[in-house]
Amino acid sequence: MRFSTDEIRLAHELKAAGLPWQPQPGHFVWDGEPLIEHDSPFHDRVFFILDLKHFLRRSKTIERLVESMVWLPTWQQCRDLLDQRGVGSDVILKRIQETNAFELGTERLELYRLLL
Repeated sequence: MRFSTDEIRLAHELKAAGLPWQPQPGHFVWDGEPLIEHDSPFHDRVFFILDLKHFLRRSKTIERLVESMVWLPTWQQCRDLLDQRGVGSDVILKRIQETNAFELGTERLELYRLLL
């Protein structure tokens, strides 16, 4: 999975705005420190948490992991977060249509903007 520069920038803004995140398998993260000394199998310091213990060996604590990484929510994770916040499908559909996100391939970016 690839994340655009704009998505990574907005993920930083979401973190700064206080988006809660509990690291778990199935999450993509951006590692800017770098905490992970290996090259990313994806791109631009983006990693996938498959085994949380692997990340905890490097960060030592879950708090340090949350502090050092930036969560990159997937499309489904964004939809779940928006649903939890009462943002309905009608609002999401309107945003996707207004921004031509489907045609531009920027649906996840628009979901990040809605979360922000």
